[in-house]
Amino acid sequence: MLLLIYFCLFTVEFKVHTLDTVVTAVYGQYVVLRCSFTVQHGSPSLERLVINWQRADTEDVVYSYYYGKEQLSHQSPQYSGRTSLFMEELKRGNASLKLDQVKSEDAGLYKCFVSGALGSGWGTMSLIFAAYYKEPDFYIQLQPSGTVFRFESQGYPRASVSWHNGENEDISTQSETYYQQSDNGLYSLHSILEITDASRSSNYTFKLTNDVLHQSVSRTFGLSVETETAEVCTRNRWSITFSLLLTEFIIILILVTVVYQKHLQLKIEQKQFCCVK
Repeated sequence: MLLLIYFCLFTVEFKVHTLDTVVTAVYGQYVVLRCSFTVQHGSPSLERLVINWQRADTEDVVYSYYYGKEQLSHQSPQYSGRTSLFMEELKRGNASLKLDQVKSEDAGLYKCFVSGALGSGWGTMSLIFAAYYKEPDFYIQLQPSGTVFRFESQGYPRASVSWHNGENEDISTQSETYYQQSDNGLYSLHSILEITDASRSSNYTFKLTNDVLHQSVSRTFGLSVETETAEVCTRNRWSITFSLLLTEFIIILILVTVVYQKHLQLKIEQKQFCCVK
């Protein structure tokens, strides 16, 4: 009876724990996929320990550890050189995987399998991919009928974009936003707003929001100086054109007058010559 009680007190149920929440991995950075397992007396036998990380959705091998060292002969090429365990933490039951240089194709469902002296078990977790949108590039184009503004950036997933005028009115319906997915999985964003002279405001604001990473980018710019300069240039251009035309007219008038006077003088001289004869 005493032996049975002693055995029950020191027998531990083996479990593998993974995160219940979705893990967000950021493009180009590293992410840790948390996984732990039950240990007894804090020192499991690493020789009998087997840890295998695998994609549950594709069955690709992400990382394997057994016989006291990592085994990468069956690892998917997609993860080559980017995976590692926390070796010093294995005795404490930490089977977490570190994944470096996150890519878009890393998103998916992962399975952590652990087997040891106390038993075996597994757990799964979901990984989603995201990328911060870079600082937007801004372009402006002046046209006879108005002005065209264009913002360009790149990130993931598709961002929410809005435009506002100087009165903070949402004028997004006047804009057009395009997305194009690149080879690296990121979205190239192009947002264009065209303003006519009749509806031109003094200030405009471009807003971009990446909800997954709680990223918000807002850029405000003014048109007062540019608009005034454009109007002054237009007035000056018309003034110069008018001055040139007036100058040409005066020169032509002077030439016509000179030619007419010479022609008249020639006729007078001819008449005088005839009278003398």
